[in-house]
Amino acid sequence: MKTILISIILYCFCQINVYGQNSEYQFAKGVFEREYKKQQFEKFKGVVERIDESTFRYGEKILEVEAEDSTLMTIFSQGIFHADIIGGKETIKALTKAQLDTMPFERQIFSNLSSNDTIRIVAVEELKKLNPNTKTKRFVFWHYQKGLLNPTECYFELYNSRGTDKMTLAEFVSGSNLTFYHRGTIII
Repeated sequence: MKTILISIILYCFCQINVYGQNSEYQFAKGVFEREYKKQQFEKFKGVVERIDESTFRYGEKILEVEAEDSTLMTIFSQGIFHADIIGGKETIKALTKAQLDTMPFERQIFSNLSSNDTIRIVAVEELKKLNPNTKTKRFVFWHYQKGLLNPTECYFELYNSRGTDKMTLAEFVSGSNLTFYHRGTIII
């Protein structure tokens, strides 16, 4: 019995390690194969205010962004990808601590989960191996939602009709538009 149990545990451990070695691209590739439907998202129509190097205000919403490549911040500063894409057009403001203290615990949790006035995304990076051509670039990021410990992995795609392999990322981004967004799975 112990031998069978140990064998099962070792098998599961090996599967997790094998999956983890290239899982980002494996899973992302599957998302683009299964979920992909080209769309046209509008750039943010209002003024994009840059609060600091990684925080942007789009009307009533704030988007906090962490990316190792600072060039990616152009995607957000130009309003190509903006807070409404994740949180929807309606703004639901977070309640103050005093307001939350007057509510039952269950309502406090729901209130935290439903607010979308400040959105935080981290680990924004290009999925270079998944770019199908020079006119298309695909990306991944983690979205941290208020009230949840674990982030949700999200994917998006930019398209630039003039894209070439000689363009820098900054040049590509400035002439691009958002053609795909998908909210993936919760990261455990």
